[in-house]
Amino acid sequence: MAILSPRRKSNKATFDIVANSEFILGRQARPGPEANLVEQFLLDLPFDTQRNCRVTVFREPRLQSGFPDLVAVLWHEPTTRLWDEARAGISADDVRLVHLLASHGPRDEEGLAHMFQRRVKTILTRLAALHLVYECVGFWRASALSRCFAVRQIIAFEAKVSDWRAGLRQASLNRWYASESYVLLPGVRNRKDLLDEAKALGVGVWIAGDIQPILRSSSSCARQPVSYASWLFNEWSWRCAVANGHREQ
Repeated sequence: MAILSPRRKSNKATFDIVANSEFILGRQARPGPEANLVEQFLLDLPFDTQRNCRVTVFREPRLQSGFPDLVAVLWHEPTTRLWDEARAGISADDVRLVHLLASHGPRDEEGLAHMFQRRVKTILTRLAALHLVYECVGFWRASALSRCFAVRQIIAFEAKVSDWRAGLRQASLNRWYASESYVLLPGVRNRKDLLDEAKALGVGVWIAGDIQPILRSSSSCARQPVSYASWLFNEWSWRCAVANGHREQ
């Protein structure tokens, strides 16, 4: 069952909305119908969360696959309580290495050097100091996710006013990091071709202004972290909270 779910009551989650910042590259919103659609959706974000969780919403963050219109990240604040502030300085390569160990198991330094070359010693030293990895009997392992990964769910949205097929294709691409992925539309309802194509792609359909999707996204890849981009959102969400003075004590 999704933790970040369509809102059915009057209570709301605690949200941070992030565009460009000093540590997250994004794209400036371009005026037009789709930007208006996103603004309408942001006015009353239709989500609830469980206790001790926070939602950080990113507007057009820069990823390897492009600039998704919105990405909502649900994360567990108490998990971050003991995180060192120096963690804010880790790089994309650091994140890739942690995800590799977390998803594929232990590796020796020689094997890691094939992928990360001469940088590997520096990366491992930095990550070990932050308690993200540790060495045991000659192999490097990722620390327990329960201590170093706070994200519980990532939901991506692609807004489209007219070309909903293009929106479905873009939303499908977002599944490489998202728990659920949606195309956000202004008012198209009950179109069999739209719903059939979305379902085939594992993509959901959400109408701006509604409190629930008309088609729920497939969550077959819901367990996080799905990819190293999931770790990026893990780090970015926490960094935003620290920058805004919302760090869990």
